[in-house]
Amino acid sequence: MRIVIDARMLYWTGVGRYTKALLDNLEQIDHENEYVVLMRPADRKLWKPTAANFRIVEADIDPYSLGEQLRLPGVIRRLKPDVVHFTTPNGPVLYGGRRVVTVHDLTLLDYDTSRGSGLARWLRGLKRIPFRLILGHNVTHATGVNTVTQYVADQMIERFGATRERITVTWLASDPNLAKPAPIEKFGLGNDYILYWGNYYPYKNVGLLVEAFAVLAEAYPKLKMLLGGQMGFFGEELKKRVDQLGLGDRIVFSGFFTDGELVALCQHATLYVNPSLSEGFGLQGLEAMSQGAPVVSARASCLPEIYGEAAVYFDPHDAQDLAAKMRALLDDPTERERLQKAGYAHLKQFSWRETAEQTLEAYRRAGKA
Repeated sequence: MRIVIDARMLYWTGVGRYTKALLDNLEQIDHENEYVVLMRPADRKLWKPTAANFRIVEADIDPYSLGEQLRLPGVIRRLKPDVVHFTTPNGPVLYGGRRVVTVHDLTLLDYDTSRGSGLARWLRGLKRIPFRLILGHNVTHATGVNTVTQYVADQMIERFGATRERITVTWLASDPNLAKPAPIEKFGLGNDYILYWGNYYPYKNVGLLVEAFAVLAEAYPKLKMLLGGQMGFFGEELKKRVDQLGLGDRIVFSGFFTDGELVALCQHATLYVNPSLSEGFGLQGLEAMSQGAPVVSARASCLPEIYGEAAVYFDPHDAQDLAAKMRALLDDPTERERLQKAGYAHLKQFSWRETAEQTLEAYRRAGKA
């Protein structure tokens, strides 16, 4: 078969990591099929083929653009593929050939990430309408649908009527972070701290983590918390709340940190907390486990499916419950050690090679449809 993989999102953080890992592992396991990888010219430095049956075709068409819907179908048809893999569900609705579509999550359908207020926010929110329509069309018309968790697969069936036979669940994996631990003294965290990194969209629920920390702050005067990630509008709003609570000297907003700093932060963290209300996979928790951080997670969306028995769970709408779960672990180093060991064992279930093998089987089924 000639398989076209849409890698125009290679520069995105989550989807880009998934796409690159998929390409790297397909190169290792499949030497029979021909692969054509669509990439933006600006992304050529992010991935280069090493196998003879893989080649790049430039497609200078931005994701979520009008050109994606109008120009991309012609680019693909000229390549005469047997199967096309759209690695996100925003592919062109005008392309009618055999295709596999990966759906990572439905968060943008359920939660508004528009910034600001009033008319400006309302206008930004309108962008969700075409996204919903395109996603729905691609899911219902795709030859095969890949999802990264069973949770998302069930959503596809319930909301869009996708048939279970067309869905392949391909878990992601945690890349081994081989970076050398870097000094983290500049963050001023001391020996006891809670760790979170990611963005600050409302559905990430970091505000509840701040409220829970406020409950603990007086009883644990040396405890600090580091929140990592790009600040943006929602980060600035959260920082205002931290200052209102008088926790400005206890909660550190670090911005981005290096891979080496991430390794060291996870290795020395007392707890890693994922408070999110909606995730497609929850990769950060696995990354934290890989470096020995005990994981505390919201009992929400796919997170129990992915973290299994290697995490402690809390009600994501109850700051008191989160505070109680953190307090119990802060006071019990034996339980923290148990979670560390459980995390290491749990990680053995996840493999990018298996992700690639399952995806290849989805291509084969689509090619025969």
